[in-house]
Parts: sequence; structure tokens; C-alpha cells
Amino acid sequence: MFNAKQIEFLVQLGCDFDFNDLSEDELAEIEDIVALKLQTSGFNEAYSTTSIGEMCESILDVLP
Repeated sequence: MFNAKQIEFLVQLGCDFDFNDLSEDELAEIEDIVALKLQTSGFNEAYSTTSIGEMCESILDVLP
């Protein structure tokens, strides 16, 4: 589901899961954590997406 860069980013955000066997609760937690990171660090002053925002969006795009 997630590529290596996405998993590395998720681990940096504190998601310490078995990414090969995620439960629905873990997926929901990932969504909450990544959405918050997107809101707080995903955009610059001009509301353009930052590299962090792009990573967050790429993760949110693959969530079921």
C-alpha cells in the first residue's frame, strides 16, 4: 500500500505499525495523524503545497 518513502515519513510521525498488516483502526489513526500534519505543515504562506504537504497528500490518496 505505502512505498518506502511514505513508510519512513509515517514512522517519523510516530506511526509504529506493521505496514504489511494494517487494521482499520490503524488506517484511521494514520489518516488522522497525516491530515493534522498536512494542516499544520503542508502549506506555505502563499498556500502552496510544501514537500511535507505533497507527502501527506500522497499518503492520503492511497488510503482506502
